[in-house]
Amino acid sequence: MTTGAGRGPARLIRLILVAVLIRAAVGAPASAHEPIRIAPPAGVTEVPAPWPLETSGVAAVPGGYLVVGDDDDDHGHIWPGGKPWPLPPALRGVESVDVGFGPDGVELWLALAEASRTLADSVGGRYVFDKRFAQLCSRGLEGLALRWHNDGWDAAVVWEGGYVSKSCIEPPPGTYLKPRVAILRWIPGRGADRPPRVFDLDPPHPAEAERFRVTDLVWQGDSLLVLLSSKHASRHETYRFTWLQEFDLRGRPVGEPLKLEERWGTYRDGKNWEALDWTLDGRLVMGYDAKTGHRALAVFPYP
Repeated sequence: MTTGAGRGPARLIRLILVAVLIRAAVGAPASAHEPIRIAPPAGVTEVPAPWPLETSGVAAVPGGYLVVGDDDDDHGHIWPGGKPWPLPPALRGVESVDVGFGPDGVELWLALAEASRTLADSVGGRYVFDKRFAQLCSRGLEGLALRWHNDGWDAAVVWEGGYVSKSCIEPPPGTYLKPRVAILRWIPGRGADRPPRVFDLDPPHPAEAERFRVTDLVWQGDSLLVLLSSKHASRHETYRFTWLQEFDLRGRPVGEPLKLEERWGTYRDGKNWEALDWTLDGRLVMGYDAKTGHRALAVFPYP
């Protein structure tokens, strides 16, 4: 026999069970930092991911897009079918990738490893960058661009730069570290035949608490088009600005940036855009880095 005192707790337990069943039926709400499906704006075409994975680098290749991510399990898959490709031997922790196309259908595949500061090609060439490109305060080598130019290969890599968070001891929190570019003359199977040309980028600072880091770059003639992403210093996962900005080979900005937070609206919001490349038909492709939720590459004309 149930007493009046016992009916209250029993009723509360039943209500909790009902709430749990309803939650299971409709699904838990998405995390505040999980990308959700938003219809792409006009002119943007999505290439869906074959499975959930991170995206930190992308390269257009015949038949699809080569994708690498921050986790080893995410490396070396070609979208949309998910076909694997072999990484350069013994290269771990790949952060970015690019494929260049030379005369007579020649292709060169390059991969960049952040922790080991190593650039390697698909035919045995390797180069290790000096300590200027080492990881500091979670900042490291992030982007890679390759082109055929003057009867040879030019490879550009970028050390991302950006503001220093409170978790970093040296330099002081709030310090802005300028992104740094190295350009190498690359010989397939050997690596660089001379020291790289190194210079800093001078990106604009939109506000006191906002600091841009470079997440990837592509060649654009004799300039570099870079993808700049800004997180709010006091709210780690708030991506306030996402710009495509051209720089000359002295590190100076050229013209006005394409501000994707204005051009794309809510489609850009909440996504850590980290991957950039030209498509084979002359458009741009971008990808964002996230572990869960909706995942796709965005293909669009530029400008």
